[in-house]
Amino acid sequence: MARKATSKKKTSKKAISVSSNDRLTEAFGDLVPEHFRGSDRFLDVVAWNIRYFHDQDEKRVERISQIMNAINADIFILEEILEQSLDPVIQKLKKLGAGHYRAVYGETGGNQKIAMLYDIDWVRAKDDFTELFGKKTVLTNEGKDAFPRLPLRGFFTSVAHTDGRYDPFDFQLIGLHLKSQRGGGESQRELAATHLVKWLENEAAKVDADVVLTGDWNEAPDAAAWNPLRKLEKEGGAFFTSLNNKNEISHFMYKTKSEFGSRLDLSCVTMSASEALAEKKSTVIQWKSLDELLQTSPDSKKIKAYIKEVSENISDHMPVVTRFYFTKEK
Repeated sequence: MARKATSKKKTSKKAISVSSNDRLTEAFGDLVPEHFRGSDRFLDVVAWNIRYFHDQDEKRVERISQIMNAINADIFILEEILEQSLDPVIQKLKKLGAGHYRAVYGETGGNQKIAMLYDIDWVRAKDDFTELFGKKTVLTNEGKDAFPRLPLRGFFTSVAHTDGRYDPFDFQLIGLHLKSQRGGGESQRELAATHLVKWLENEAAKVDADVVLTGDWNEAPDAAAWNPLRKLEKEGGAFFTSLNNKNEISHFMYKTKSEFGSRLDLSCVTMSASEALAEKKSTVIQWKSLDELLQTSPDSKKIKAYIKEVSENISDHMPVVTRFYFTKEK
């Protein structure tokens, strides 16, 4: 069976080298660096806050399914998800030939849980899914929970290529949705970062597998809250700073016509896992309509209308992809 079907959609007049399983390159053109195009040896991890997703709005379910089909990631880390609401998306992706996905939901977060959607043909869970830390165990001096939604952990292995060109890749994946900026939350996010680093240095090291942390961090990559991660990176324990381009927009918020978004959706990987990263960065998938809008020097009304339309019909966040490439060890 082919890994994943090839989309027939063309995104540019210039021919792009695309492998049969790389729907991301074909759908989003220049997103993948040219020297990696054509390779079929990769793992795509995509984080996306879908802004309170449920399965009762059939039109929105259809839109989300079409977008996820175009991205065709191996694993989606999704935030603000109503439990069990991904079932119709899974069925639509199967019919579209995108893959056979399974959904796992965190237990905390009420109707806005963290979820993982993974293609069982190409990644396998090696252990039960768990949430880190526990409710009301990491509290600020004001008694506020550092993790309103506990980090969701999965332990995966990528499936070895059938021709034996690379070995399976074991990794721990942590889905995050940290405290929002409503009502502040700075102390909660800072405390969350401190405990995530402690976990990376202690508990994560007990498992012989690298770590990928990704999701909605709710603060820009240069925020003071992430000082513990930058310190860990300086010590050679993780890769964070250049992985996240603060100039990219992943979340819509209107201030002026030249400032209507920020980068809140971030990724962090442990150092040995970062060696497999393409271009040492995670990239926001920008809608083509946004690019076209910006090229026309729009006025404030057009930008506000665009943000309102996208937020209501799809999400006020855009997907962020981190791609890992596999090579034979010498």
